[in-house]
Amino acid sequence: MLKNTFIHIPGIGKNTENRIWQSNIFGWEEFLENHHKLSIAPSRKQRINFHLKRSIKAYQDQDHKFFINEIPSREHWRVYPEFKDQCCFLDIETTGLSKHRNQITLIGLYDGQESKIFVQGKNMHQFEEEIKKYSLIITFNGKCFDLPFIQAKFPDLDLNKFHIDLRFALRELGFLGGLKRIERELNINRDDDLQDINGFEAVRLWYKYKKGDENALQLLMKYNQADIENLKILMDFAFDKLKNKHFYSVIQ
Repeated sequence: MLKNTFIHIPGIGKNTENRIWQSNIFGWEEFLENHHKLSIAPSRKQRINFHLKRSIKAYQDQDHKFFINEIPSREHWRVYPEFKDQCCFLDIETTGLSKHRNQITLIGLYDGQESKIFVQGKNMHQFEEEIKKYSLIITFNGKCFDLPFIQAKFPDLDLNKFHIDLRFALRELGFLGGLKRIERELNINRDDDLQDINGFEAVRLWYKYKKGDENALQLLMKYNQADIENLKILMDFAFDKLKNKHFYSVIQ
């Protein structure tokens, strides 16, 4: 979808993008070759051509910052196929809801193949180096919670990356509520020992661990791992639905 996208061009909104697609021009190179088919003012075509040539060069040079800063954040779902090999699914556990007063206890990262859990007091210091590997972060409610919390605890960390917040992507598709509720709606199941664990219980498990219960930490890590691995299932689902809604439904 990235190379089908035109809304990153200044002055191009959804309606113009739809007109371009409906003219059987689906990508950047096609526009450069066939823009004469469009009833758009010559000066505007010239501006689009200029920005598309910049887009092609940035894509070839893997200049991700160019697109991060130009594509509206609500549309970052479009880059998922191009960045599947450079994305991580992220979720944090904390001692409370305040990024100023509470602590991060766990950070989970899943790259689609392997999960890594970073635990306060154990290997949390390795997180900063690990997150640098990824150009795309996928979360559920990360825009409001996970990423601001992480930025507060790691103030020097560069989080200017593509970010898909599935809470908002799924809301656009009619799925409301929290992660666990949406998982149930889509028949995504968790192991029996995770069924009753929620955010409050996750805090309780952490404090049990701090009192010496290693099993509590293992269960908390398993809970976090389920969160991040299920995010991939949700992302694959959401991308297909959003592409059908915003692209295929327009061109058919």
